[in-house]
Amino acid sequence: MAEDKYLALAEHKPTLGEIKIAPEVVSIITGISVEEVKGVHLSSSGLSESVTSFLTRNTKSQGVKLGLNEGKLRVDVYVYLDYGTSVPEIAKKIQSKVNQQLLFMTELEVTEVNIHVEGIIPAKTTSTVDPDDIFAENDGEEK
Repeated sequence: MAEDKYLALAEHKPTLGEIKIAPEVVSIITGISVEEVKGVHLSSSGLSESVTSFLTRNTKSQGVKLGLNEGKLRVDVYVYLDYGTSVPEIAKKIQSKVNQQLLFMTELEVTEVNIHVEGIIPAKTTSTVDPDDIFAENDGEEK
């Protein structure tokens, strides 16, 4: 017997039929929610996922893993943060945003939103090199 690959909305009494949501939809909602938090970037978890997302043109579900725990949804999010951001503050914002959006959009009860910070992205440095004269002597001073 094939395993059902959809998440059924148990709260709804089917009058006209069942409502089922593909896990990929839940992952995409989660990914979009995470990217709406300032200073956060989703991680891609590996080569196979990168190839799959490239072929399907779907990058919003990268860095998101779903699981069921006693019939309730568990979400694991893998992120990189901008340098200088507060890890606990950002993690709480991500947890709140993901929980709110999944409840609003799917009515699925989320028991856990686990945040895995995989790295920090350093601040961008600005170059003072003149692109018209890249070999000019420059003591690091801006003109």
